[in-house]
Amino acid sequence: MGISFKTILISKNMFKENNEWYVRLEFAQERERPPSITSRDEPSLQWLIPAIQQTLRSIFPFQYTLFSRMILILKEEEWEKIENKPDIGEEVTITVTDKKEIIIGKA
Repeated sequence: MGISFKTILISKNMFKENNEWYVRLEFAQERERPPSITSRDEPSLQWLIPAIQQTLRSIFPFQYTLFSRMILILKEEEWEKIENKPDIGEEVTITVTDKKEIIIGKA
């Protein structure tokens, strides 16, 4: 049966090692950003904490962030066998079968 999950391609690089070319793919998943933790114990800083939080929200309005989950290194021949090669920023579905095959498809 295998497992399947959706992820986003965030990096794609080629490198050469021992006279053989490889493609390094780095995938990440979008997750909700954890809530910020503040200390309310210091009364002299209580007025400052909301101001800092508001400033950070205006600079970084994203509610989601990317968490690196998997790096996949393929030989150049393996990369060439993929029909619909993903581009950076695209969501893909990765399936690992019971036969230890990895299938990459655009989501």
